[in-house]
Amino acid sequence: MKTKFFSFMAIAIATIMFVGCTEDDDSTTATGQLGVKVTDAPSDDANIQGTFVTVSDVKIDGNSVEGFEKQTIDISAYQDGETKLIFSDEVEASSYNNITLELDYESDASGNSPGCYVLTDDNQKHDLAASSSSNSELTFSKNFEVQSAESAILVFDFDLRKTIKRNTEGEETEYSFVTDSELHSGIRVVSENETGEIEGTVTNNALSDDEEYIIYAYKKGEYNEITESQGQGSGNLLFANAVTSSKIRGDGFYKLSFLEEGDYELHIASYTRSESEGSLDFSAMANAVSSIENLLLSNITVSSNTTVQLNISINLSI
Repeated sequence: MKTKFFSFMAIAIATIMFVGCTEDDDSTTATGQLGVKVTDAPSDDANIQGTFVTVSDVKIDGNSVEGFEKQTIDISAYQDGETKLIFSDEVEASSYNNITLELDYESDASGNSPGCYVLTDDNQKHDLAASSSSNSELTFSKNFEVQSAESAILVFDFDLRKTIKRNTEGEETEYSFVTDSELHSGIRVVSENETGEIEGTVTNNALSDDEEYIIYAYKKGEYNEITESQGQGSGNLLFANAVTSSKIRGDGFYKLSFLEEGDYELHIASYTRSESEGSLDFSAMANAVSSIENLLLSNITVSSNTTVQLNISINLSI
């Protein structure tokens, strides 16, 4: 009897262990696809040939994503809605609260120094490191969800106007990043499928050969002409509170991309090009009106995954 009992117990235990192992083997973590892109709002410095940043790590909720490879990107090559995909892979399906970009100031993806720099028209590299630190971790609060078997895409919008300053003569480097807090403020993080865009053509009857125009998008009610037309921060930045901007091309085309759903107002500034320094000097605000009757440029509604087609006319400078 004892022999039969122990044999029965051994078989029962073995069966339980087998079932348990089978259940463990069948349990897998649900995953979804996470994509990370970078884009850029333009600089107003004509001397700049390219602006390069080296991203050495991407983290979500403090943990490095698997499969990311260090890379150096000319972010100035991605404007008007163009993006560079820097990461795309499976991650655990979950809700996340923040995302971090780590920038390497010392070396680029090929091991050359510096890691983040401006390349001017004379092919000179200008180190952008604003301090003696070898790197910088920029963490952004951003609630996003990666659902099982689905895709989520985050876009980092580097605004070069806000993130890079031109230093005065005699400083160690001609260009550098602004302060850490200003650098953080100069980069937006948005969920791509929760954004829309505004695009169109600006007809300008007052344009002269030495003038350029930039169009700025503000959250409705957040534009103050007196404040915005005066320099702010370490980079003496004009129009500091604009969500994004676009240079109006020679053919009149403009595009304001990756705008989160909401109400916006548009403002256009004219600039005169400085022949000696290659920069654009603010001249005046433009008298701009929508070509759509009764549509005010101070009240433009943007919805997710839509394009607002908006043509604008400029008649006189104020």
